[in-house]
Amino acid sequence: MKMRIVAASLLMASGALASRPENPASADVPPIEPPNTLESVLRATSAAYLSDQEKSALRVFHGLWTTEDLETPGNRARAALIAGVWDDPVFEVETIGATLRAEAAIERGELREALEMLVGENTLRAQRLRVQALDLLGRFDEADAAAEPIVSRMLREQVGAPGLTDGVRGLITRSRYEAATRSDYENKQRLLSRAHQELDRLYWPAVLAEASLLRSKDAFSDSQAAALQSLAMNPRSAGSWSLLGRAAVDSFAVDNVEAIAQRLERLDDALTGDRLANPYAAEIRARMWLRQNEPDAAASEVDAALQRYPMRRQLLALRTAISALKYDDQDLASRLAAFEDLSPGSALAHFEVGKALSDARQYEMSAGYLEEASARLPNWAAPIIELGLMEMQSGRDDRALTALRRATQLDPFNVRARNSLRLAEDLLSWPRLETEHFIVRYPPGESEAWARTMGAQLDDMHDVVVADVGHEPSRKTVFELMPTHEEFAVRITGLPGIHTFAACTGPVIAMESPRVGVRHKAGEYDWLRVARHEYAHTVTLSRTKNRIPHWFTEAAAVHLELAPRDFARCRLLYDALEKGELFDLLEINIAFVRPERPQDRSLAYAQGHWMYEFIVERWGLEAPQRLMDAYAAGERELAAFERILGLGREGFREAFLDWARADAATWGMRGTPTLRSLRVDATLEDEQLGAIAIEELFGLGREVAEASAHQFGVPRFDIPLASPTPELVEQWLFDHPEHPEVLEAAVRQELQFNEGQVDEFMIPLLERYAAARPVDDMPHRHLARYYLAAGEAEKAIPHLEYLDARETYASAYAVALAKQYSSMQRLDDALVKAQRAVNIAPYSADHRELAATIALRARNFDEARRQLEALTLLEPDRDRHRQRLEALDRLQNAG
Repeated sequence: MKMRIVAASLLMASGALASRPENPASADVPPIEPPNTLESVLRATSAAYLSDQEKSALRVFHGLWTTEDLETPGNRARAALIAGVWDDPVFEVETIGATLRAEAAIERGELREALEMLVGENTLRAQRLRVQALDLLGRFDEADAAAEPIVSRMLREQVGAPGLTDGVRGLITRSRYEAATRSDYENKQRLLSRAHQELDRLYWPAVLAEASLLRSKDAFSDSQAAALQSLAMNPRSAGSWSLLGRAAVDSFAVDNVEAIAQRLERLDDALTGDRLANPYAAEIRARMWLRQNEPDAAASEVDAALQRYPMRRQLLALRTAISALKYDDQDLASRLAAFEDLSPGSALAHFEVGKALSDARQYEMSAGYLEEASARLPNWAAPIIELGLMEMQSGRDDRALTALRRATQLDPFNVRARNSLRLAEDLLSWPRLETEHFIVRYPPGESEAWARTMGAQLDDMHDVVVADVGHEPSRKTVFELMPTHEEFAVRITGLPGIHTFAACTGPVIAMESPRVGVRHKAGEYDWLRVARHEYAHTVTLSRTKNRIPHWFTEAAAVHLELAPRDFARCRLLYDALEKGELFDLLEINIAFVRPERPQDRSLAYAQGHWMYEFIVERWGLEAPQRLMDAYAAGERELAAFERILGLGREGFREAFLDWARADAATWGMRGTPTLRSLRVDATLEDEQLGAIAIEELFGLGREVAEASAHQFGVPRFDIPLASPTPELVEQWLFDHPEHPEVLEAAVRQELQFNEGQVDEFMIPLLERYAAARPVDDMPHRHLARYYLAAGEAEKAIPHLEYLDARETYASAYAVALAKQYSSMQRLDDALVKAQRAVNIAPYSADHRELAATIALRARNFDEARRQLEALTLLEPDRDRHRQRLEALDRLQNAG
């Protein structure tokens, strides 16, 4: 019974990590599978026909050991290997066998010693370990030769699940030395499946090996599912937890990374009795810190683990990559040389450095290290896959295509490489439009209409962004117009799923078509505003050599959208400010990529912009530019803030919060006293409600006293407050005529009374509310609608302009303004608004018709021609568009 409880608690802990609620970004993590696995394991470890010794061995194998089970050296050694405790004193006991001692030595990085231990050992496990040690030493030819007996034994001998799993693991290592075929991967997966589906359904190492194999193919979801399945059969498997930790790093699940790291440390501590630096925990924490652009914190984690395991190659390679991201060339060279001394010819350190630099968008530097890794091990697919994906992001198409073709030859089953190659080949066949500063690449057909619209406006956009950032990129930026959301996602990540619809990778900006339909995530949107945002990334990344903090480049990009903050963002910021929920400078970077709450990503964008405004207002426009130059020089954010702004992180946060409170006060979000205070006063003045409130207060006092005596939580206090009746609102309005909350309540009551319609008597009230709360679009919507219906277009125009300036996704306000300006003979203003409507919905023939008509009336024949030519692309079967173009030709020739 005790064993059942221990096992159940361990499995529930692993299940909790797999299905964390309230986090939409982790919804793809599968639950533990299957629910009856625990029962199967428990039955297997307590079968009546087993001896006590066999039961003990099985409990160790399934991670359900007790203290008594670990009293024999062999059991303790196996448990230590499962838990990742490779320096346990038991490995000094020769009677446990050479294979167990050698495996621990390999994990510690004592590779030559392990090879000496394995002399004369001839099991499949020993042969697999021999291959692993030689591979880590960089002795690839010897590792390849050492793997040959594995192949012959697996062909001629009947082996059980352990032998089959070890054999496949050896062959997986060997596959890095020779070009793969499609059948290689299928055979390995089939053999592992046979091990845990036919030979032993509870042999979790085969499931873990399958999870690792799937991860190497970038089949992330399947890999996670397999890792969780292996945990269901052994909740103390450090290898399984580590694999899930890497998956959490990939998806930027910071909380999951930390929870898994702590789990790994507890596994270690349970055997050692000491809280030593766990290598698996250090690795996943360090990788998470690197994703947050914090290499110093990453170095601290790895350095602590290296104190314990100074020869472990995986840690040494990662530490070398961290030096690369600290931009310490001397330290990087020293660490590479030291790694070379340990493992001459190994590709591991160069690969880790290249991948880390690629993730940090240091494309030129990354390419050299990935190419060197590939040269050292030409048939290893991983460096070439990473190189191809990196070159896709850098916009060097020919190099990307060469690398991706090679990558898919080496590994035909890698999901991201295969998807990216298919798209890269398509991209090279697309037409392109070139301007002074940009190249626009688009799929053949009607997308040419959008491309031409962009081409006419991009260079003006370039001048605005470059002037603000104070920097011009050295090469033309490529815009790629992706026809569907799935193709856009593959372009950015290599996988068909992504939360956004436009993205910048530096010199390349990809945008999903602004269209409505099942294959389009965003629908219609103002492409010019979005393009300014993304091009701001290109320019700030260029100025900083891609070393800018995530929040800072997003802040500059929102700043350069050149649009006023809308009411939704004002309300989001104000609520977070009031509740003390604004991010600090570390949290905000995480919120962009791994939001814990639905509003976190939106809040990160809004707050970043707010902080950028604060910097500009307090220190001037040159301050962001000076910070960018500091980042370009490799200076960390904290040091740059202290030197340029004179404030550390906490000092900056406190100064920003003071400024933010003053700025938010101008938005009219809260009045004094608050509406709640007014309702409380009205409640106490009401005889019946006041009596209820007093009774509730006395009850609260008793509950608080009781809670304090018994150390309970303080009870929640809530009483029914007086509703804002028309009589109360009228009185409040008399006492507080400019109170924004009271004015809002009055407006809503009047609208309810009038069944949603505005009449002339409401106009002064709406105007007072608009003045008291200048960030709310509600009064402007009602006033615009009223004046348009009343035929007073001139009075509607200021409200339509207010609404249009804050709109990103709907063209209705721009169309209405275009028509009103046109009727007033303000044709230049009308054309500006018609062009904005086209920018939001470039595939709309109606908007193109409107713009063409206004352009003709304004005698702007070049613009009229652009719109008519676009119509021939959007509606090729309508002769009317060609006829109008011919008429335009005659008109211009005659003129």
